[in-house]
Amino acid sequence: MDQQLKQYQQSLIEMVERVSTNEGIYDTNVPGVRTLRSTSKTCNSPTIYEPMVCLLLQGSKNLYVGDQKIHYNELSYLIIPIMMPATGEIVQACETKPYIGISVSLDLRELSELLIDMADNKSEPCHKSCIKMVDADVESMSTFTRLLTLHDSPQDIPIMLPMLKRELMYRMLKGPAGNQLRQFLLFDSNANRISKVIEIIRKNFNSPLKVKDLADVVHMSESALYSGFKSITAMSPLQYQKHIRLNEARRIMLYEGIEASAAGYQVGYESPSQFSREYSRLFGAPPITDINRVKQNQSLATVTS
Repeated sequence: MDQQLKQYQQSLIEMVERVSTNEGIYDTNVPGVRTLRSTSKTCNSPTIYEPMVCLLLQGSKNLYVGDQKIHYNELSYLIIPIMMPATGEIVQACETKPYIGISVSLDLRELSELLIDMADNKSEPCHKSCIKMVDADVESMSTFTRLLTLHDSPQDIPIMLPMLKRELMYRMLKGPAGNQLRQFLLFDSNANRISKVIEIIRKNFNSPLKVKDLADVVHMSESALYSGFKSITAMSPLQYQKHIRLNEARRIMLYEGIEASAAGYQVGYESPSQFSREYSRLFGAPPITDINRVKQNQSLATVTS
C-alpha cells in the first residue's frame, strides 16, 4: 500500500475515533458529514441510502441491491447518486479493530452545476448501476481528511465546506466512476429520467403508484421505464416504493413512537395485515417484534460503549 495513503488512513481513523466513541452513525459538526463506527459484525439490515459518497477506512461490509452483491473493503468508497434501498451486513469488525467509515451527502444539482463549469458533457455508454465502488487514492483521502478536520474548526465551515465538497465531487467526476455518474446528470439521458422518477416516488411514496403516470412525466414508454428503472435500481418501481414505505414506517415507529397500525396507514397501507406481512418479509419479523429487537440492540450498544 502507498505509504502516504496509509498515513491518511491512520489519521482519519484516529479522527473518527476522537469525534465519536459511541457505536453507530454520528452527525459531525460539519453539515452532511457523518461517521460510522461498529465494534461488532451485524446481520442483514435493510436501509435507505440517501445520495452520498461513503469512504470505508477499516473493516468490511456486504451490500445487496436486488440480486447484486457488493463487497465493500477498506480504502474504497461508494458513490450513491440516488436514494437507494439496500441491505447491508458488516462482516469484519471487532473491539480492537472496529468498522469505521465516513459519509458525505451529495446533491445532484450541485454536481450538475459543476459538470457545466467543467464544460465536460461527454459520456460514453456504461452500466448505469445505482451504486459504484471505487478505490480511494491519495487525492480523495486528502479531501476527506480536510472535510473531517472542519469538525474541530466550526468557524471555517461556511467558507471551506462548499469548496471541499466541490473538490470531492470534481474528483469523482474525473475518476473511474465519472462516466457512470454523468449518466445521472446529463439532461434527457435515461439515467437522468430514472432519477427524476425516483424523486417523484420519494415525494409521494404514501400515495398509489401508477407506472403509466410516471412514464408520461419523463416522456418514456411504460416498458422502457420499467426496464430502465430495474437496470439502475435492481427492482421495479413498485418494489422501490414498497422499500421506501416500509423503511419510513420502521423509522417513525422507532423514533416517533407511533404504533404499527398507524405507521402502516401513514405510509400508504390500507390493510394492517398486508403491512405486517410485507414488513416481516423485509425485516425478518413483525413490526412490534422487530422494533423491540432494534431497541434492545441499541440499549446494549449504549451500555457497552
